[in-house]
Amino acid sequence: MSYQIKISPKQVFKYLTIVVIILALVSIPIQIGKYIFDYRAAWTRMFNLDREMNLPTWYSALMLAFAALLLRIISINKKHQKERYLRHWKFLSILFLFLAFDELFQIHEIFIIKDISRMLPGIFYSVWVIPYGIALIVFAQKYWKFTRDLPHQTRLHFIIAAILYIGGALGMEIIGSYWTDLEGQQNLVYALMATLEEVMEMMGIIVLIYGLLNYIKAWHNDLIINIKII
Repeated sequence: MSYQIKISPKQVFKYLTIVVIILALVSIPIQIGKYIFDYRAAWTRMFNLDREMNLPTWYSALMLAFAALLLRIISINKKHQKERYLRHWKFLSILFLFLAFDELFQIHEIFIIKDISRMLPGIFYSVWVIPYGIALIVFAQKYWKFTRDLPHQTRLHFIIAAILYIGGALGMEIIGSYWTDLEGQQNLVYALMATLEEVMEMMGIIVLIYGLLNYIKAWHNDLIINIKII
């Protein structure tokens, strides 16, 4: 027995975005309750966008893993076509798989060394933004031609996704580091900044997934998953 599930990029975008909105609408009152009314019940950690290893973290990691899977599917297709950018697609799939693990296990935190961060300007309180920023510059140089040669719509999706994700991950992290240097992290302003950072990252991933699904759909009229039950 087999079943077919038709995937609509617009529907995927819609439902993934609805979850992000719900997570944000739950997290913001939690932050207000924590810093204004001193409400710190244990259950709130599971929905707090400013915490790790909770529902929002898993949601982000799973979306990154899904993006990695879509990129892997594209790279396999490109291999059959002997596409000149095959290595670029392969590396992207590996990169997003790494980002999924990083989201879960906070690998970038190994770069945060307190003694070093005290010696740097406030915006570099999170020292990891330095090596990741350098890696981003190298990445942008290597992928300039790749991005330029993408179909117009796909290129637009990639650029919007990059602006949202990088703006959240690096941009808001730098702003948050500056605020941390001034006022610390245990306050409502920092918590709301962290919430915005996470929302921007998640929306960036969603836009990328939407773009990848549409890119794959260009090869076929429909996106269909076949499920066989023995």
